[in-house]
Amino acid sequence: MISEEMRGLMKVRGSYFEFLKHCKIVDAPTIGNPGGVIGLELWSHLEKTAAHFISKRLIVILKARQIGISWLEASYALWFALGREGANNLLFSKGEAEAIELLGKCRRIYNNLPEWMQLKLGTASATELTFPTMSSSIKAFAATETDGISYTASVVICDEWDEHPYAEEQYMAMKPTRDAGGQFIGSFTVNKMKPNTLAKAIFTDAIEGKNDFVPLFYPWSVRPGRTEGWYEETKRNIPQRELSRLTPELYMEQNYPNSIEEALRPPRSLLVFEVEVLERMMKQTCRSIETDDVRLDPRTCHIYEDYCIGERYIGASDVSHGIGRDYAVTVIMNVRSGAVVADIMSNTIKPEEFALHSVKLLQHYNSPTWYPEDNDWGQVVISAAKRLEYKRFGYQDSKKAKEGFHFSDSSRDMLWGELIPAVNKKQITIYNREGLKQFYQIIRNVEKNGRVEAQIGSNDDYPIAVGIAWLKREADLAPVWKPHPIASLHFPSPGRHPLVAR
Repeated sequence: MISEEMRGLMKVRGSYFEFLKHCKIVDAPTIGNPGGVIGLELWSHLEKTAAHFISKRLIVILKARQIGISWLEASYALWFALGREGANNLLFSKGEAEAIELLGKCRRIYNNLPEWMQLKLGTASATELTFPTMSSSIKAFAATETDGISYTASVVICDEWDEHPYAEEQYMAMKPTRDAGGQFIGSFTVNKMKPNTLAKAIFTDAIEGKNDFVPLFYPWSVRPGRTEGWYEETKRNIPQRELSRLTPELYMEQNYPNSIEEALRPPRSLLVFEVEVLERMMKQTCRSIETDDVRLDPRTCHIYEDYCIGERYIGASDVSHGIGRDYAVTVIMNVRSGAVVADIMSNTIKPEEFALHSVKLLQHYNSPTWYPEDNDWGQVVISAAKRLEYKRFGYQDSKKAKEGFHFSDSSRDMLWGELIPAVNKKQITIYNREGLKQFYQIIRNVEKNGRVEAQIGSNDDYPIAVGIAWLKREADLAPVWKPHPIASLHFPSPGRHPLVAR
């Protein structure tokens, strides 16, 4: 006959939620809070997360600080090791001390389990717990370049993922674990001064459905007892050393965000375009107007200011692969006013189709000079446009042998160097709302010596196309007709009418 203890043990091994009923954590005492060993309270967001832990393989969590996620991760790693024979769970944190603390939470939960739930410990070091009867283990690693890469894991948990210095290398090293069906859980509070990180990229892609991760976001208010008063008090008492790096508003956005947008938007100190200018331009955005030109597909070609005789235009394109990640963009710019009067912006259009629509849009504006980017798919667009007999290309060389715009380090620097002050000085007008949104995500990456680029997980295709047009507009600013200098002047003899024949 199965004893009550054995029946209970089988129940908790089979049910994570049943196991959580017996979990206790060690809460640090504070004034007004006695702390000590207390039950792991399953707040609503923790209950939701626990349900995902047992049902989803790939999970990424963007969160405010101190909402209980690390304790839940520790309890899950322990439950999995106690109830799964051969389980090998790996915990990663940003440094050795943090990794030891995360495993320490597993140990504290274990030490406070009922005796009938505890298995005999084997290794019980600062970085490893083993359970010989289950041949299972939990190992903790600092997020270095090589630690942990030789292990095939059942569960990998990356805590404080945004702070991992070798996140990309470790993530790729763990690919065999993911390919074999292992579970991967990454959780993080953002670091605003590191806008381009793997954690942010995976979370952003998950939100947009570009990967198989389940994205979870928890604002500061999910923890019971946190009110607007608590938020304001926390803001008033930010440590001075933190304020040497961040403003009070930025500190709260980083550590206690209220929304995904607030958490992920880069600090203004890193933005290259002035937010006030973009906001003013955002109020001018509008929908495409109708045109009688039957060549144009209004679902693809957007017109904001129709062709006007006497105006000068220039075209530019940033070409994508058409697979849903980046955008294929063609813009038509009024050379005189700097307004982007028409555009194409699509992340699904194929290069050949993109060329067809671009040529039709350019023809609507009397076939202006066109600079398509000459990347791999740009060459496909240029070849397709030639077959469509488009002839007015811009060239990279004086011999006019290389069509389009070629990106190099120098041309990229030149493009941003011209575009940034032009936008900030209100010399350019953009009517496409979605295109304008990309300007908010262009930053100076402090980890790349201030290199101007899109924040990771964002796009820069529309700004690039506008930048090419603005950079190359100088050639089209020259008038079509230039007066020839007069070589000499001849005056008639005194007293003779100039029209009287000699």
